[in-house]
Amino acid sequence: MLIDNRVYFFFMMEYALFCEVKVVEKKLELKNQSSVICYIEMLQNNISRMSSQSGIIKASMCVVYTILITIILTIDKLKEYWWIIIVLTILGMLLDAYYLGMEKIYVTKYNNFVKELNNGKVSEDEIYDMKPRNTQLKSELLAEMLLALKSFSIIGFYLIFIIIGLIIKFV
Repeated sequence: MLIDNRVYFFFMMEYALFCEVKVVEKKLELKNQSSVICYIEMLQNNISRMSSQSGIIKASMCVVYTILITIILTIDKLKEYWWIIIVLTILGMLLDAYYLGMEKIYVTKYNNFVKELNNGKVSEDEIYDMKPRNTQLKSELLAEMLLALKSFSIIGFYLIFIIIGLIIKFV
């Protein structure tokens, strides 16, 4: 009877090890699927695109502000249009916050997918799901935009132009 228990124990240990190896093989097989690799690349491309859009907005705003401030300072009659600088600044902030919010959503989607991929819990429905939504919150993008407005990359950059607009008004 003792030998039967030992054989049973070793058999169970061998089976557990076999199952564990199969799970690891399944995870590795899933990670090597071309659809999974393609989906991860798509998410990474979206993240890069959102980040570059934010940079393009800032570069464009610098050019527009330089031209606008030069025109307003050169022609004294246009100094009463200082508020255009403030309006453009607010529009630029909102557009920049939109892209930063979208970037944050896709980074979260990417991190969640990789986490589930590493745990072997990826379902077919998740692959190629490019909807910018991670929660059931209807206004998730708005929430991310508001969080992005508090970031230094937005406040630090656009506050300079608001200050310049106010200086033009009062000088």
